[in-house]
Amino acid sequence: MEETGAKLILALAELLGAKQVETDVIDRALALICDAFAFDGGLIYELDQYNHLHLKERYLRGQLVLRPNLHIDEIDAAYRSYLAQEIFVLLEQGQSNTAAEEALLQLFAARSLVVGSVVDENLQIYGLLVFVRQTVRPLTAAERCLLTTALPIFSRYIGVRVYGNRLAFANKSMESILDNTGIDIYVNDFYTHDILYANKSMAAPYGGIEQFLGRKCWEVLYPGQNGPCSFCPQEKLIDEHGLPTKIYSWDYQRPFDGSWFRVFSGAFRWVDGRLAHVVSSADITENKHNEALIEYLANYDALTELPNRRMLVQECERRLAQLEDGGKGYLLFFDIDGFKNINDTFGHEAGDEFLVQLGQFFLGIPMLKGSIYRNGGDEFVAIIDGDKTEDHIRNLAGFIHRRFNKPWQLKSGAVFCNVSIGVARYPEDGRKVEELLLKADQAMYRVKKAGGKGICFDYELAD
Repeated sequence: MEETGAKLILALAELLGAKQVETDVIDRALALICDAFAFDGGLIYELDQYNHLHLKERYLRGQLVLRPNLHIDEIDAAYRSYLAQEIFVLLEQGQSNTAAEEALLQLFAARSLVVGSVVDENLQIYGLLVFVRQTVRPLTAAERCLLTTALPIFSRYIGVRVYGNRLAFANKSMESILDNTGIDIYVNDFYTHDILYANKSMAAPYGGIEQFLGRKCWEVLYPGQNGPCSFCPQEKLIDEHGLPTKIYSWDYQRPFDGSWFRVFSGAFRWVDGRLAHVVSSADITENKHNEALIEYLANYDALTELPNRRMLVQECERRLAQLEDGGKGYLLFFDIDGFKNINDTFGHEAGDEFLVQLGQFFLGIPMLKGSIYRNGGDEFVAIIDGDKTEDHIRNLAGFIHRRFNKPWQLKSGAVFCNVSIGVARYPEDGRKVEELLLKADQAMYRVKKAGGKGICFDYELAD
């Protein structure tokens, strides 16, 4: 038995000595033990993260009732603690067995069992070696000694494999989580900028993960760049001792497609201990578009798409603030004569159509391009400055009035109307927006009272 035992141990060591052991090799190792000890079958169970023991390998020399999986709680908790402290236990029917031992025999439908446990550093079971007999035959002292040597070889293999499986599961789970968060993530060496990791959503727009690993971050993100980005926040992520501090965030627009991202940068220790820079970013393109839309709606007229009164006030305030530099200009107030008749005769849809055409007409005038605003209703305001004179303004009014001599072609028919224009000068007539608007409005109202289709400057009201 001694010579046979030595050969068995050498054979097991050779089979199970490789870093990765294939299933067929395990089957051969199980066969060696079953043949050496006349077991009817050898079973290897591994514990998963849900505390289920799964049958991973088996070798059968006879007909056995097999349990493909079982919950760890099917084995008595106190008896599991006992198993965890022993290299193996031998159970036989007909002996003075405890209830837990009898239950274990019934669990594997066996008359005789040799059970070895695989445990972690906390003596928690995460694998079982089970050898089954359908007959009762006590082990000899030599056989016990041999099993004491042989089973730990198996235990080491199962331990390494289970650890590897759990690590692979953890990595896969983490990768799955990181790939499905809706957040782009990459990690680079803090000092060399070599990319250490990137999730799928980060890598996809750049051609996949193979475009990231082993390259500098700027080489991937900004092809042709020869060094770190000028806006890289790394210096903000560590203190004077080189230790990680706080998370830094900013908004970034991707150059090749215009997408916007909210970016978060932080320093941390990578798995190998080196200092690393993790960059995560969430796509906020839609948010930016919504912000832009809100900003647009707040500043532009939805019908004519001209800047609105809010923009008018802001721009006028800006220009008035420049008066100290000797600037001057004109604020023109336009009100449509007969606009109510268009609405009453053809409906408000026609009125809106006319206002759109009028807005486009104003925009087509070089002097008014970038200077015309819809004040509300049928009122428009223009701000004109620079080297323009009163003659320029009167010539502009004449050009506009000549256009109103012709009909405006709408879907519902041709309409005729005209426009009254009031003008306030700055700074002569005022240095505040509301003051200028009031004076231009008053001048426009004088034109209205005189029958419309004219222009009046504020200073003419004194006449």
